[in-house]
Amino acid sequence: MALTTPGSPVDITQVFPELSAYARTTVRLHPRPGTPGIRDSHIGGPLLWPSDEP
Repeated sequence: MALTTPGSPVDITQVFPELSAYARTTVRLHPRPGTPGIRDSHIGGPLLWPSDEP
């Protein structure tokens, strides 16, 4: 299963040529639910927090 985003149906720099100077390569993130452990990343998951802290 490919986890990619399909290409844009319109080349925006063809429609608005003045924007071509601002074109950059980007990464689009597709977060998925998971069950991270206590030593794994906390982005989108549970935080490792001391029990005596509010």
